[in-house]
Amino acid sequence: MKDITKLLLPVGSLRRKSVRGILVKLGLKSNILAGYYNTWFSQQNENLRFREQLNYTSTDTLITIVVPVFNPAPQHIEELVYSIISQAYQNWELILVNASSKPETREIINKYNLKDDRIKVFEVENGGISHNTNYGIKRANGDYIAFVDHDDVLEPFALYEIVRAIINTSADVIYTDEDKISENGEIYFDPHFKPDWSPDLLTHVNYINHLTVIKKNLINKAGLLDQTKDGAQDYDLLLRVTDLKPIITHVPKVLYHWRATQNSTAQDFSSKRNITDAGRASLEEHFSRQGLTTKVNPKKDSPGFYELQFKSYEKVSLIITPFASDALLRIYTELLIKRTLIDKLHVEIITPTGSIRSGLKVDNLEIKTLPTGNSFLGDAISSVSNDKVVIISQVVLPQDKNWLERLCGPLFQMHVGAVAPLILRNSLVIEDCGLVRNAYGQLMPLFTNRPAFHNQTFFGNTDWVRDVDALTGAIVATSTKLLHQFLISNKTNNYARDLLKNFTENVAKLGKYNVILTDVTFDNYAIRLKPDISKESLFNINILPIGNDYELYSPESSAINILTKIFEQEEVL
Repeated sequence: MKDITKLLLPVGSLRRKSVRGILVKLGLKSNILAGYYNTWFSQQNENLRFREQLNYTSTDTLITIVVPVFNPAPQHIEELVYSIISQAYQNWELILVNASSKPETREIINKYNLKDDRIKVFEVENGGISHNTNYGIKRANGDYIAFVDHDDVLEPFALYEIVRAIINTSADVIYTDEDKISENGEIYFDPHFKPDWSPDLLTHVNYINHLTVIKKNLINKAGLLDQTKDGAQDYDLLLRVTDLKPIITHVPKVLYHWRATQNSTAQDFSSKRNITDAGRASLEEHFSRQGLTTKVNPKKDSPGFYELQFKSYEKVSLIITPFASDALLRIYTELLIKRTLIDKLHVEIITPTGSIRSGLKVDNLEIKTLPTGNSFLGDAISSVSNDKVVIISQVVLPQDKNWLERLCGPLFQMHVGAVAPLILRNSLVIEDCGLVRNAYGQLMPLFTNRPAFHNQTFFGNTDWVRDVDALTGAIVATSTKLLHQFLISNKTNNYARDLLKNFTENVAKLGKYNVILTDVTFDNYAIRLKPDISKESLFNINILPIGNDYELYSPESSAINILTKIFEQEEVL
C-alpha cells in the first residue's frame, strides 16, 4: 500500500501537497511542520496553487532539461520526472542520459519515454558527469538548456518563471533561488535566497548553482562541459559563459529543491574532494582569460570557497581624514603605519597637519600633511599622486599587515569601482559589511551584529566576498580618477563618510561594482561620544543603539587608552 501511495502521490509533488491540504482541512492530518522555513515554504506553495488558473500560452521557447543519470534511488528519479511532467509551462523536453550500472535501475529509467513523448532516454556507458551531460546537450533541440541533477525536484512553476524571465529580459542565463529537501522529501530546509548577478561573489563561490538555465548557442560558443573539471563542471561552464558578457537574470523564487541524500554534495560538500581542486583550476583559467595574474587558494575549512590574491600595485595613496580627536588621530596614524606592510609598495600617506610626528622616516613611505578643515578631503584627493587611493575616515585597524595590497587588488578588474574590508567588533561580530537595498529600495546594513565567520544565513555565508549596493565610507579603496570626477560634481557634502557613501552609490549607477572583501578584516575602535542630554529616560542615556544591538558610549580618553596599550605592545616604530 505504501509503495502504491508513493507512486500515485510522489513525495514533493503538487498532487501530494494538494491531497495533504485536503486531509488537514478534514482534520485527518496535523498541519504542524518541522522548522520555520519548512512551514513558510509550505504556506507559500499553497498560495501558488491558485496560479494554475492563469491563462498560460505556450511560446516558441523550448526548454531542454538535461539530466545525467547514474544509479539514483527509484523513488527519487520518479519524483524528479513527475515534477517535470507536472510543470505549468509545457513546452519542454527531458533528456535522460542513463549511465546507471544497476540493471533494475536501467530498466526503470528506460521506460520513461513511454510515459511522455517529450521524454527521451539515451543509454550510455558511464564516461563521467561532464561526458554524460555533453551527450545530452548535443541531442537537445531546445533554445535553452536547464541543468538538473537526477535526484532533485523542480517546483511546478519553475519553467514558467524561467520563460517569463526570458520574455521580459531577453536573458541568456537565468538562475533561481533554491533550498534543500530531506531524503524522504518531507522537509524543506537550508534555503539560499540569492542576490542578483554578483560577479565577485561568483569568483569566490558558485553561489548560482541550481536552477541554472543557459541559452544553447551560448553554451556552444563557450564550449561544452570540461571533463577535466568533473566535480566543478557547472562552475567552470558558468565562468566561461559569463566571460562572454551575456544578459544574466535572477529569478528570486525558490524553484529548485536540492536533495540531501547520504554522501551527496548537498548534505556534505567534503564528500567530493575533487570539487575544490577542479574549482581552483577553473578560476585560474577564468582570470587568465581576463589577462589577470591571480593566485587562487581554497579557503581553509570551507570547501568550495576560494580566496583570491591579485598582483600588487607598485604605488598606492592613503588618506586619513580628520578625526574627532587630534590626540587619537596621532596615535592611530602611527599605529596604522606599523600595521601596514610597505616593503612591496611605495605608499603616499596624506594626513591632517600635526597627526604624525615630524621627522618620521619609513622606507617606501612618503608623508604629506594638509590643514584640517572643510576642504581637507577635496584638497587631499587633488594632491594624490597615484592611480589608486584608500581613504580611512574611522578608527579601524587591520588584522593582517598585507591589507593594503590585498584591499586594492580587486581594482585590477575593470568592473570593480570601489572596495572595502569587513569591519568587526571584538574581532568576531560584524560591524560593517556594506549596504544593500531592501525590498523598499532603501539602503540598509548587511549582516550587522552577526557572527563574522562560518555563519550560514538565508542570504548565504557571512564571510563570502560580496558585491553590495554601496559602502558606508569607513574605509574605501578606489580609483583616484573616478573619485576626483565625482568630487568635481559633488562639492556640497564635506563630511567624509557621507561623501564616500554617496560616491559608492554613484559607482553602482555607473555600472561598476562595490565589493566587500571579507578576507581583509579590520577591527573597529571608533569613539562613541555621549550626547549632551539631560532628559529623563526609561531607556538609559549611557547606552547607544547600534542596529539591533547596543553599545556603551565611550569617552575620548577610553579610546585613546585602548590605542595607547596597543601602541605600547607593538613597540610602534
